[in-house]
Amino acid sequence: MEAVGFLCLGAAVLAWGFLWVWDSWERMKSQEPAGVPGGGSRTLLVIAHPDDEAMFFAPTVLGLARLRHRLSLLCFSAGRRL
Repeated sequence: MEAVGFLCLGAAVLAWGFLWVWDSWERMKSQEPAGVPGGGSRTLLVIAHPDDEAMFFAPTVLGLARLRHRLSLLCFSAGRRL
């Protein structure tokens, strides 16, 4: 009787795995990549110091501009130099 329980559990896990792989395959075939918002999306880039967007995040800013995002920049700075 214990073997029947393990067989049922194995069949359920196998069926779940098959459905998960099939669903992943269907999503990969879609036209729009997952996790990449379309044009017209809004993005907020939060930085700690002035010029951080130019020194560290330039590829990110340029990539978002190519995707036609509306990009806003928020800088948390005291405005004084050390």
